[in-house]
Amino acid sequence: MIFLAGGHLVILAEQVVAEIRRFTGPDEANLEAGGILLGCYRGPHVEILECTTPMPLDRRTRNGFVRRDPGHQRRALEVWKVSDRTVNFVGEWHTHPEERPSPSRVDRDTWADQMGRHRDDALVFVIGGRASFYCGWGENRRLVAMAAVA
Repeated sequence: MIFLAGGHLVILAEQVVAEIRRFTGPDEANLEAGGILLGCYRGPHVEILECTTPMPLDRRTRNGFVRRDPGHQRRALEVWKVSDRTVNFVGEWHTHPEERPSPSRVDRDTWADQMGRHRDDALVFVIGGRASFYCGWGENRRLVAMAAVA
């Protein structure tokens, strides 16, 4: 899956799309799910190669997901070391129990905080819905919605 906005491309590996979709299906759709996105910055673009999925200490509710489990950070560090520091934390994802998701006020506020902590690089924010994905490009505390192109 590929998203485009303002000269930036975000490429989600098929395995990442499949993992997120797994949590939008009938068996999982009653609770939001989420995790972090791991990938590479390639000039003005981001290639997302892997994502973490809900872990035991995370909090999942009908209308929210809170990432609490340290396993997400551990996985990011493992991948970063194995990749010789080329695969990094590039953003986060979660699901919404709706066909075509869009960020809530809570999402936007949370993402603004994330952008404030990661000032050097843009971040990618993905929301998986039952029929489509939302993808946002976050940079300098500004969020730009991206269009799916493939």
